[in-house]
This record gives sequence, structure tokens and C-alpha cells, in this order.
Amino acid sequence: MTDQAQTLPSAGTFSGIVDGDARVRAGSSLEVKGIIGGDLIVEDGAEVRISGIVDGRVRFDDAKVDITGIVGE
Repeated sequence: MTDQAQTLPSAGTFSGIVDGDARVRAGSSLEVKGIIGGDLIVEDGAEVRISGIVDGRVRFDDAKVDITGIVGE
């Protein structure tokens, strides 16, 4: 459920674990080294580097996303 997604920090590195969906807000610049147990929703204008694990999908439209980690779907 995306409306209950946990909001990740807006800058730096996230290396924790989220049990479910997670969201990166617009204007954020974040590296995800942790584990997301659901989908990762990246809002327009955010910059995200994924070097960790996303068990679900990475969902974005007008965001900069670099994936070197593992994505489930």
C-alpha cells in the first residue's frame, strides 16, 4: 500500500530495513544501501542511487534513479 509507505531521509545514505513500501520525497538526494521489503516510490525531482535490495518494484516517473543493487520485480 503506497499511501502507508515509510518516508526515507531526504539526504545521505539509508542503510536500514523497511518492512513494506518506502518513499523518497521530491528534491531528495539519497543512496539506498539497506533493504526495502516492498516497493520503492521515488517522487519527481528526487535523485536516488540504489545499491541495496528492493524486494518489490522501483516506481518513478521524472526522477533520477541509478540501480546497481537488486530489485525484485
